[in-house]
Order: sequence, then C-alpha cells, then structure tokens
Amino acid sequence: MPMEAAGRVFTNATPRMARTLSWKYANMTGGKVLEDLQGNHGVQISKKFLQSVNERVGEVMIDKEAKWSYADRVPVGEVKSIAISRDGTTAPIISEGYKETMVGTIGLYGDKGDRLHTIYTGCPPQEGKATFDHVFSREIERARSAYPQALTVAVADGARDNWSFLADCTTQQTIDFWHATEYLADYSRQVYGQRQERGEWMDKTCHSLKHERDGPKQILGEMQGYALGHSITDKSHPVTKAITYFTNHKEKMTYAENLEKGLPIGSGVVEAGCKTLVKQRFGKSGCRWTRDTMDHILLARSLVLTSGRWNQFWNKIDRYGF
Repeated sequence: MPMEAAGRVFTNATPRMARTLSWKYANMTGGKVLEDLQGNHGVQISKKFLQSVNERVGEVMIDKEAKWSYADRVPVGEVKSIAISRDGTTAPIISEGYKETMVGTIGLYGDKGDRLHTIYTGCPPQEGKATFDHVFSREIERARSAYPQALTVAVADGARDNWSFLADCTTQQTIDFWHATEYLADYSRQVYGQRQERGEWMDKTCHSLKHERDGPKQILGEMQGYALGHSITDKSHPVTKAITYFTNHKEKMTYAENLEKGLPIGSGVVEAGCKTLVKQRFGKSGCRWTRDTMDHILLARSLVLTSGRWNQFWNKIDRYGF
C-alpha cells in the first residue's frame, strides 16, 4: 500500500506528511517546526494541527512498539559483546515540576572494543519504573536473540535500582569507571589537600584501578588503613564514603579484564543518551510537558537516534499500513 494511497489517516495528513511533521517535531519545538515549514517549504499549518498529527503518529508507534522488530544491520559475526546501560534524567511535567525520565542504551561492540551500533530506549516519568523496565527488557531480549554468541555486560553508575534490574539480564556487571574515580578524587582531597602529592597519587591510583586486576582490592585496603590510622568512622566523611563505595562495588570494578576483552568500562553512552534523547528536546527553557506528549516524542526520538529505525518504521507503515 503506497504511502499516498494510504489516504488521510494521520488526522487529515497523508503518511508522507505525517512522517515529515513527526520527524521535525521530534527534533524541534513547535514554533521552530512552523517557521521551518513556512520559510523553507512554503507550507503553512497551525500548531494545533502539528500537535494532533504528532499525537496520532505517537499512538501508532505505541501500538506497533511490541509488534514490530527492526534489523540493526550489523552482521552477527561482528558483534562480540552487548553493553547494556540504564540511567535517568529529569524533565518538566505540567503541574508536577521536574520528574525522572528513564533512558536505556544497548551498545553492540566489535572484538576491538569499537561500538558498532547503539539502540536507544526512553520512557516518560511514571510512578515506579515498571513500564520502562518492561519496554527495555523487550529490547534487550531482541538484541540477545539477534546476537546469541555475544557476551552481555552491564555498565552503569552505582544507583541500586540499576543493578537490581541489570543483574538479571547480563552475564557480567561493571560499575562506571569515572564514577569510581570521583570517589578517589574526594578521598585524595581529604588526604592530600592541594599538595602536589595529590596529583601523583591520583595518577598512580587511577592507573592501578584501570589496568591491574587486583587494583581495586589494593586501593580499598589502602583507604581502609588510612581510615583506621586516623580513627575516621563518620559515614558522611569523604574517606568513609569512598571505602563504602569500593566495598559495595569492588566485584564490579572489572576494568582491567574488560580492557583485555575489548569491553567498555564507562557508562558514557547512556549518559550521553540522557542528553540527546531527553534534555535536548524536553529541557528547553519554558517548556512543560504532559506525560502522553513526552511518550510520543520520546518514541519518535528513539527511532531517529537508533540508526536505521526511523526509515524502517515508515517502510513498514508503507508496506503494512496501521
């Protein structure tokens, strides 16, 4: 069924027009979309019409989300590992203020640690995170089924709910390297102040953490010895916080092993995803959102940001209708 033959099904917009409007609205504010249409295409529409088309497209995307799958176009033999990350950021909701918006990324990596493809998932603020976890779990299972030979590794920060979720869907878990070094930086400021030794200690310790398999254990022992020697027991003290963090996550500080196997050691992909998927569109000054509108735009943005999926979605609309 060709697009134009599909008729006026997206609130009096043909699928071709709906595709154009939803792509623009996923990437620009409503005002900018109208300005672009009129200035660059000689087309004038109302903001209400733009929003109604986006709402209808979003409803179709939600309906097809569980039914349609997409080819990631990476040969099976090239994918050696799948890195799964989960994080949250905030977005402004009407009458509620800023609420947590969840983001998940699935990275496909080659044997040299090169990232070949990234799948993005996002859900608007909700009571609890069950909806996001359900949607993200579905994407994870699709990736694992498509690349059954690949090692699955979780990479995330220290938030407890990240690991209660990620532990069930990965065979290896790695705490973000850069978050670990932040605790070392706080520790070193307390121990060395602004003396030159602080920089030397940080360089030596971060190298050990990153490249030596027993580095985390040795660092933890050093910090514990300092705390004991200086009678530091306050839980809010930077030294105690660093010790607690390393104690809780030392088994996930597999940085040397990851580097040897070409696996990632940082959660920068999902942190960048929080910015590109959520903040760049929903964090603009003066913007406030309903949860439904956010859901529709997040779905569109995830299809746009995940290479190849936007075209595949609309090709399926063209072929199967809705």
